[in-house]
Amino acid sequence: PSYLRLSHPTPRDKMATAVETECDERVGTLRDAARSLSKPSRPFHVGAAILPLPLFGDDGGDGVAASGPVPDFSSLYGSTLRSEFSAIVIEHHLKWSPLCHSLPGPLPGFSPSAREGRYDFYHVDRLVDWALEHGMAVKGHVLAWHVTSPPFLADRSPEGFAESVRRHIFTTMGHFRGRIGMWDVVNESLAPDGTLAQNIFLEKMGPGYIAKCFEWAHEADPTAVLYYNDNKVE
Repeated sequence: PSYLRLSHPTPRDKMATAVETECDERVGTLRDAARSLSKPSRPFHVGAAILPLPLFGDDGGDGVAASGPVPDFSSLYGSTLRSEFSAIVIEHHLKWSPLCHSLPGPLPGFSPSAREGRYDFYHVDRLVDWALEHGMAVKGHVLAWHVTSPPFLADRSPEGFAESVRRHIFTTMGHFRGRIGMWDVVNESLAPDGTLAQNIFLEKMGPGYIAKCFEWAHEADPTAVLYYNDNKVE
């Protein structure tokens, strides 16, 4: 495409090879570039992982929920997101443990709780609503990941563990149905050699847990696009 250019090595720098973005009049931002590559049947997004603190200027910890639209206290962070990106994921707050255990919203006098069934959507609601107000797609990340599973799961029987996972998927996807249309269902379940990684999901539910999580996610929102997410595996 015309907005990408490969810089070939020069005699002064044989190792210099870079892909540069040309911000010309036709394609001025990454978001413009994504729009030019999109098709009605296959949208193309350029996304960013975002956090509430740099966007809203606070982490929701003052005990006071905002009333009405929250301005971009960090104008550069907010304006860059709006101009350059067409989609977002939420860096931490939508993962299971942060969502219901370790990162509660600004409820006065409230502290992290290990009680199952307690969800606090304050942070993620702010971020999702902000993105949608600015015409950005939102990808939910992530429903099942052993690294961010709440500690109370360790004491569950295999049957109880599976029911907790099912309930979490239905609760989270149900809350955002109509606002989040694509989800990372399972994250990083493979070891570097391509086999299933040893984790609590495999221990409690066996090797079929990935398929089961996708079945539950599809039941929770049949219209959502579902993804498996991984890295460092080829």
